[in-house]
Amino acid sequence: MDQSSLNQFFKNLEEEKKSLQNQLKDYELRLEQEAKAYHKANDERRAYLAMVSQISGSLKPFERQKMEAADMKRENQLLKYVILIQL
Repeated sequence: MDQSSLNQFFKNLEEEKKSLQNQLKDYELRLEQEAKAYHKANDERRAYLAMVSQISGSLKPFERQKMEAADMKRENQLLKYVILIQL
């Protein structure tokens, strides 16, 4: 290879190197942005789950009361039925 061919080859290699470095910087920036977005979404998810857990925990006594009331209603209906049968 003569000198001009080597110079052109070297110039092409330098351009490719610069292009790859720019591409790498773009990927690094994109990765950083996606990592921030992931952490933000994950924090929001955790906050949401904490809120759901807190709400469901505060509803459990009401659910228990509701179930107890339904059980009492069934018992009363059964007692009425038993009394009717005995008459």
